Amino acid sequence: MMKKITNWFKRQMAALALATASVERDTLNQTSKELEGIIGHEQKYNQGTLADALDRGEITQEVKELRWRMFKVLEASDKMLISSLSVDEEGYHTLDVKKVDPVAMQVRLRKVKIDDFDDYPLEMVIDNKEVTLGGMDVINDEMKIYDLEERKANIKEVSGVTTTTLGVIDSESYHSSIRGEKPIKVIRDLRPKFEIEKYTKKLNVRKINDSEKLLEFYVSIYPDEYDRTSRMFLSELKRVIKNPRVSDMIEISGVGFTTYKSIGVKDFHQYQYKITGFDKIVEFNGHYVIKFKADVIVNGEYLLEKYRLKELDEKYSKKESKY
Repeated sequence: MMKKITNWFKRQMAALALATASVERDTLNQTSKELEGIIGHEQKYNQGTLADALDRGEITQEVKELRWRMFKVLEASDKMLISSLSVDEEGYHTLDVKKVDPVAMQVRLRKVKIDDFDDYPLEMVIDNKEVTLGGMDVINDEMKIYDLEERKANIKEVSGVTTTTLGVIDSESYHSSIRGEKPIKVIRDLRPKFEIEKYTKKLNVRKINDSEKLLEFYVSIYPDEYDRTSRMFLSELKRVIKNPRVSDMIEISGVGFTTYKSIGVKDFHQYQYKITGFDKIVEFNGHYVIKFKADVIVNGEYLLEKYRLKELDEKYSKKESKY
């Protein structure tokens, strides 16, 4: 009896092996047309899902809702502030988070030191830290790379390997560019030798009236050891202090920026100003403060407003379930 069971089991295993081999052989011998249906089914596996839309860059309703939810989270976090941070004996951190109301925002603004050469109140402070670019971003920047006229003339063969040079970039341009871009943008008719926004640490906006502002560019009085051009810039700035007409550095026509983690104003709001005239340069708190008077062109336009979904906002206000 046991021998019969063993033989039956062997026959079934042999049949299974033959069937598997047959399927594998048939699959390998199939033409592209025969496989087309199988591949098509595989491609449609996640079709119509949020992940598929994001992967293909398709703007579906789900993508719009996800985008606005993210912006809602950013807007909510903008209203929160870490008031204190403590660490217990075991190394665990405790954060005390509080809501930032207009009063608290004004308190932060009042803590900012400003010079007393003008008595205009401070409205906002824009940090001008660089937005870092990667090396490939710099290499792909057509303004920094100079294409070679004759590519064929730069083909070389070393040890049987053929190489070619696509373009060149000087080291100064590369290292200065890889540091990044400044958030504050300045509009001018002609490009000067030194652009003040590249050396500006922060920008103060002070209120003259509802339509006119005083813009203050803060530049450190100390040279930057990592930027060899800063010493030359400061020398030029000292000439401007003595006689503003000797340099085109202060000949600007407009200033613009988008707020993010700025003092006195909410995130993702755009401001634009038309410069009406150069005011003066003063020395204050380790900085040269370059002042311009300006008219308001765009006064805090919310850049994310175009992505708002009123239906989703209504669901949030009613605290409805997602599903």
